[in-house]
Amino acid sequence: MTGLGWERARWVLRVGLCGLACAALLGFPAGTGAREKRPISLKVVGLTTAVEPTRVTIAGTDGHELTVVCQEDFTLKVGLGSKVTVWYTPKEGVNKLDWMEYPLENFFVPADLIRGQIKKVITLPNATVPDSEGIVDRITKYLEANLGWYVAPSILAQEIRRRSARSNSTLEAIDPATGQFDMNVYLQSQRQLIAHLASETRVDAVLEVDVERVQAKFDRHIAEWDGVAQPVASNATRTIWSLSILPVTGEVPAATVVMRLWDARGKLLWGNRRGFAVLALRVGIGGGFRDRPLSEVYQDEASIQAWLAETLGTLAPPKTSPSAPAVAKRTTKP
Repeated sequence: MTGLGWERARWVLRVGLCGLACAALLGFPAGTGAREKRPISLKVVGLTTAVEPTRVTIAGTDGHELTVVCQEDFTLKVGLGSKVTVWYTPKEGVNKLDWMEYPLENFFVPADLIRGQIKKVITLPNATVPDSEGIVDRITKYLEANLGWYVAPSILAQEIRRRSARSNSTLEAIDPATGQFDMNVYLQSQRQLIAHLASETRVDAVLEVDVERVQAKFDRHIAEWDGVAQPVASNATRTIWSLSILPVTGEVPAATVVMRLWDARGKLLWGNRRGFAVLALRVGIGGGFRDRPLSEVYQDEASIQAWLAETLGTLAPPKTSPSAPAVAKRTTKP
């Protein structure tokens, strides 16, 4: 074989080996070709008509109903009549849920009914982010000013929970034998705590306020998570980084507020999950970040009020247009 022939043979061998290596990396067994394709998820958009711990039923836009089997319990996340987008795979005679997109805010009963039956409420805070008391304080003032509710001090709820030796920690709902999370155990314990709080404080409802620390992805120094978008760098820093070849994507810690409103018997009325603030900001061109405490976030009162209106505004009574001024009728004597 000539030198050119040997070079061509070696090139073909390299290409073949490269193809086998790529197939192995991608998880395709060599030689199977297109005979073993992964099942393709089907998609449906519609409204939920039933939400159970292990299944969700959706009425599609074409009028047909579809029931999907879930590994996750959506009963505390998705209300009836919510618009959802579902990806599922038919397998072994059932439709297995692959992914579901649903609104972050859900009404489990109509808003008018909530406003009609609640006059007094108490907040039950839980937080993994320092200085979260400021969020609860501002939520309290918003409810009092815009909904006309009396809000009992949250310290009462914390003291009652401590005295009753109850906790809403999800660890209590984990079976020590199997390590599996039991949503029914959690819900039963949670409803008992809610009913006990409502009875002790004589309120109509309990508003849980959980402030969670999460990781938010950012691109071009704009972080997006849980329905909000916020910059992770100043305008000047973003301008400098726009001239750099270094990546401007990544993750930063952030605070998200999860709220659930329960009636006095432990029935879930409303829930909302919404991002609150990024907890780190980029400094200069060096790529470093500094911590951003919530005490610093509270200094921007206008932004906080806008967040409150966006997060809690649907609970408030609809605003009516100002009535026209009365016009005096002029009468003439006959």
